[in-house]
Amino acid sequence: MPEIKLAANMRCLREIYDYSQEDVSRLIHVARQTYSNYERGKGLPDTPTLLYLSEVYHLTIDQLLFGDFSKVHTRDDLIREHAAITPEGSLIRLNGSEARMVMDYKSFPSKEQKEVREFVRFKKYLLTKEN
Repeated sequence: MPEIKLAANMRCLREIYDYSQEDVSRLIHVARQTYSNYERGKGLPDTPTLLYLSEVYHLTIDQLLFGDFSKVHTRDDLIREHAAITPEGSLIRLNGSEARMVMDYKSFPSKEQKEVREFVRFKKYLLTKEN
């Protein structure tokens, strides 16, 4: 299971957006002291609060929980931050073009998704044969 980094992420994101704790607490409908406790790792937000946070920062809940925003300094950098969680619980970072590819794939009908998966497996097979 990956490490939950929510408390640190909440602080980083708030600073990136130049919000005060009062600003964020108002946006996610909790008291400022409650929000402060979340940032300090003294408790976890409930599901509705996580949903509000994901809306405020335009991120998925898994990005809020498991992402690492410590090296992000601007909103533009943040927008390009994408991640996926593997079945084993590992976090995979994706750049913008990789994330777009995944979103395109997800928009395909199931038959075309299957063809893409088969093609990727075939290409991987060819590469392993060359080595």
